[in-house]
Formats: sequence, structure tokens, C-alpha cells
Amino acid sequence: MLCLVLPGMARGHKSVVPDSLQVLEMEVNGIGFRMQRVEGGSYLMGATIEQTDRDILTNKPAHLVFLSPYYIATTEVTVQLWRAVMPEGEVINPKGYPTVPISYVTWNECQEFVRRLDSITGLPFRLPTEAEWEYAARGGAKSKGYRFAGGNEADSVGWTYSCSGNWKHPVGRKRPNELGLYDMTGNVSEWCQDIYGPYTLCTQPDPCGPDTGSYRVVRGGSYDECNANSHLSVRRWHKPETSTEYIGFRIALTLPGDPMLQAQQEEEPPLSKSVKIKGKKVKFLYVPAEEPYYISEEIECALWRKMMLKEAPEKSKSVALGMSQTDRTYFAEYCSREAGEALYVASAEQIVLAEQQGLIVPFEKDASQKKKNESIRKKQNRRKANEKLSAWTELIGVKLPKKDDPVLMEFKKADDESRPLRLVIPTLPRNFDRESDRR
Repeated sequence: MLCLVLPGMARGHKSVVPDSLQVLEMEVNGIGFRMQRVEGGSYLMGATIEQTDRDILTNKPAHLVFLSPYYIATTEVTVQLWRAVMPEGEVINPKGYPTVPISYVTWNECQEFVRRLDSITGLPFRLPTEAEWEYAARGGAKSKGYRFAGGNEADSVGWTYSCSGNWKHPVGRKRPNELGLYDMTGNVSEWCQDIYGPYTLCTQPDPCGPDTGSYRVVRGGSYDECNANSHLSVRRWHKPETSTEYIGFRIALTLPGDPMLQAQQEEEPPLSKSVKIKGKKVKFLYVPAEEPYYISEEIECALWRKMMLKEAPEKSKSVALGMSQTDRTYFAEYCSREAGEALYVASAEQIVLAEQQGLIVPFEKDASQKKKNESIRKKQNRRKANEKLSAWTELIGVKLPKKDDPVLMEFKKADDESRPLRLVIPTLPRNFDRESDRR
């Protein structure tokens, strides 16, 4: 039942996967649906900067996730598709629209649906994992960092409380997200495969949630949710036997023998790579380790100023120093969004390992760098003295001019904050078996 359909949607796609496999068009008993390919990649899952406006502990901490390639339905499962697969039984659909998303279905009933769909098509359909759901909703590798699935205004991309009239609507009527997926914000919330559990900071490949627990994850706001409760990192959970008018689902699929899986396993990691951030190429070097990673060159003040202050930087190659750990984390998240790749602040252990392997020069052991750092300290001390003097002179009506120097930032003596800022790109060990890890 796989049809070579919509090759134009994949034009320009850079991978070994042919255009005809970018979108799969399926049909079951006369009812069609589409599966969109999502290339594997890494991303920060959870409460990233654009997602949070209040303290919601359930979607923290933001953490790095690696995903294998997979397919996800472009729309939620509709009433007519449900009936095509599950013809017996009553369907609650007061307004009678065949293309509204199915609801009043339990997680257990969704498992029966995909089991029957498997037997009809011969393909291993399933519910998406929570990590797959969020990555797809964010737009995958094409993500533009929106708060909702396809935009920063919820009503333009989904049916929520403010625009739905308190009822679900036919699928695919709002604007899709970057991957061409509809209604991942609003309409109905969606069951995921995972058992619910708290997030951890561990880097996770193809996470499937905890092994035990009483609740299953539900993602995506519904038609009765306010916009504040509909952003993409919001998590909810229900018992698998729960059935409500607000919860439906969409399906996912991993093709057996996916060519990208083999390509990823055989590919030798390059010794270096460049990431473009705000027009500047930042060089990263590969660090072999039990958990290998790429580490960047020292971040310059010019890039820091451009990302954090949103101002045109001076032409300075001075190394950025003295930022708090919170600001460094924000900087890494801003850079991740700009580069379209998950970037983290390098830990002390990662920096030391790279130094031991001779890949980077230890801080201040290079004479020219030591001289630069000493100059920065002198300027910072001078600025503090001027600020004290300015406070006194303003009392007598005299105001001293202040030079706007991008390297004059508050200097702190703590080792973790006085060290130059470097970024890292984690990678998976080459011997990691993605398929065996997937539940």
C-alpha cells in the first residue's frame, strides 16, 4: 500500500533516502493518510527558553536527546480512519464529521488499533514516543524555535480554547509546522507510547520513558486548553484506561532496514566540524571518549554580544569571560536555536579531557592568552573604580563618560565562571545499537 507520492515535498532533501520515501501515502479500506519522514537528530527536549513563561517542574530540566529516523502521521487519527480499522463498536461523534480526530479512546484501545493496522499493512505501526512527538512538533531539523507547532501564535496553528468554539475541528485546517504536520498544537491532546516519569539531565538516545509506572504520557494542548497550557513542552499523563473527549492520538512508524540507520552506523566521525552562528563559523574538534563529543574554540566577546545583547559587536577577538553559569546556559540555548543543532556549555571535565589529548590549549598556559586575560582584568578593575567615582561625582553634578567596551563584564573568581566559554556537541558512540534500545 506504499505509493510513490508527493516527491516535490522532499525536493532538496540531503540524505541517502530517496524522495519517494520522504512522504508515505497509505490507504486502509478506502481511507487515506500520510506519514511524514523525520530525519534522526539531536535536540534539547523540555523547558527550553522559548517554551517557558512560568515555573513548570514537570518539563524540566531541558536535556539532550538523540533520535533515529522515523515517520509520523501528518494528522491525528480521524473518526473515519478509526472506523476503517476498527469497524465494530460505537464511536462518540456528536456532530458527525468524519474527519475530526477520534477521541474517547483509551491508550489500551490505541494499542489494539495499531496492532490491527500492522496486520492490514504489514508494517510496524505504533504510537510515537514522547521524545519523537516533541521533536516532530518542534519541526525536527527544520525547527525555527517556535513556541507552538508552526508559529508563536497558538490560534494560527491550532484549535485552542480562544478559537475552537469548545469543539474539535476537522484535521488539517490550520497552518502546518515546519515538517508539514497539522494540529500538534490544539484540537485534541495525543497519547504517546511512554510511561510517564520525571526528566533527568542524562543524554538519552531514543528514550522510551521508565520501565514501570501507572500513567501514560499525553502531549499537545486540546481545544479546551488556554494558550499558556498549549506550548510544546507541556506534559500531561493519564491512566491507560482513561477515555475523554479531549484525548486522541496519531501514529508513528520506523521502517525496517532504514538506509539512514545503516549510514549512521558506518559513518566515520569527522575530526572537526564548523557550526554557523549569526554569520560566524565556530570550529569544533572531535574528542574521542566513552561518550565522544565535539568541543568548540573559545567563544569571543563579539559573538557573545551579538547573541546575548542583540547589538552589533565591535571588531574584537577578545575571549568572553566572567559570565554566570545561567547566562552561559542561555547563550548555548540561543546558539542551538540559531544553528539548528543541540549545543551545550562544555563542562570542566570535558575541557580537561580535550586539554589532556592536546586538542585545546589549557587556559592561560599560552602567553598571549594570559596577556589578554590580564588586560581584561585591569579594564574591569578600572571600570569598577570609575563606577565608584561616578557615584560620588554625580552628587556634585558632574557626570563622567563611560566607554562601552564589550569585554568589560563583571568578573568573578569562581573557576567555573572565570574559565573561557566553550560549547560542545555530544555524539553517540559508534557501537550504539539504536534498534535494540527502542522498546
